[in-house]
Amino acid sequence: MIERITAHFAARHALCLSSHTDALFHVYDPEGNHPCRHRVDAPQETDLAVHNPAAALVHLVAIDHCLYSSGDATRCDCALVCGEEIHFVEFKHGNYRRRTDRIKDCILQLAAAINDFLQVGIIAPHSAVQAIACVGFTEQRPPQGAAIEARKLQLNKLVGNSVAVELLVTDHIVFGKIEKAP
Repeated sequence: MIERITAHFAARHALCLSSHTDALFHVYDPEGNHPCRHRVDAPQETDLAVHNPAAALVHLVAIDHCLYSSGDATRCDCALVCGEEIHFVEFKHGNYRRRTDRIKDCILQLAAAINDFLQVGIIAPHSAVQAIACVGFTEQRPPQGAAIEARKLQLNKLVGNSVAVELLVTDHIVFGKIEKAP
């Protein structure tokens, strides 16, 4: 998948792509009109923790303020790509009491980025992708609350039937899980 991204965004991908094999790294969305970055200093509460126990090659693709200009705020902040697996990420942090509102605010941006990647052939039809709303808390498993279920339904309606989208409300993700020997 990363090859399709770099081919489509040939003029911009060098500035918008970083690759990581760390067992644990953190991604954040800096204040102002700046693209998402890999945090090199101490992790912050608002970061997305990326667990990579198998040391797989994970690519951080900065979408907002990088692949797309700062004037186009309808795309999500970034994507994490490992092989054919892609996770779109939107950061929304703020007032603790408005957590479900922040999830709602993520949906249009996540859907726009997924639809763009689908329309240009980066994501194949009938694929499955994950959309991550990094809003300062992690939903319970199984998910609780009608508000989160409504956002999942809204996101899938906006993307349509050609891609299956799983919405996760979380501050961490795991790539390259190591299988235990029988």
